[in-house]
Amino acid sequence: MTLTGFKLDLSRYKSPSRRYFSRPTLTVAEALLGSYVRHESPDGIVGGMIVEAEGYLHTEPGCHAFNGETNRNRAMFGPPGHVYTYFTYGNHWMFNIVTEKEGCGCAVLIRALEPVEGIDQMWSRRPKARREIDLANGPGKLAAALNLSRDQYGWDLLDSKLSVLVPPAGYRKRIIKAYGGVVTTSRIGLGENKAAGLPYRYYLKEHPYVSVRIKRGKG
Repeated sequence: MTLTGFKLDLSRYKSPSRRYFSRPTLTVAEALLGSYVRHESPDGIVGGMIVEAEGYLHTEPGCHAFNGETNRNRAMFGPPGHVYTYFTYGNHWMFNIVTEKEGCGCAVLIRALEPVEGIDQMWSRRPKARREIDLANGPGKLAAALNLSRDQYGWDLLDSKLSVLVPPAGYRKRIIKAYGGVVTTSRIGLGENKAAGLPYRYYLKEHPYVSVRIKRGKG
């Protein structure tokens, strides 16, 4: 059941090709809005529609790959369409999708989604949430709700129990229109020394499950 009024038709969604993820990072970040994440977790399927995403390029200091390959970020240098998870702030996992060509060190952080499948399981993993809207409206919340952690590090989204499904172009246009278009704005939670002002964050303008809205965003 959805609280947004737009009834998602999952039968329209298909698995993308590797090429989908090998495109420029910011292209992928925006294109992922309206796409669907599904995790066939041990206790059942959970999933939802992506409503917010941020791009990270190896050429800027906000990106974990900026200073080169390490044990922590090695997955970012692998093939596109693979998973990069990392632990932050001592208690949150973050779910990223590797983009561009192998060896690039670029990725998209999935920041928020609208829960669709396995909502009861999400509630059990997010006991502090007070409303359904709070289950996955932030990257740490999202990873917890989908049961994503170190275990999924390096997984292939095209050949694992964690997948991203994409809608056809016409149906995606309907989704974008239903939520007032796409906003492009600065990223969240980065200091000025981490290129916080770069306009690399995208979200569905009127979707209630977005984490943070910034008035100076354009779109």
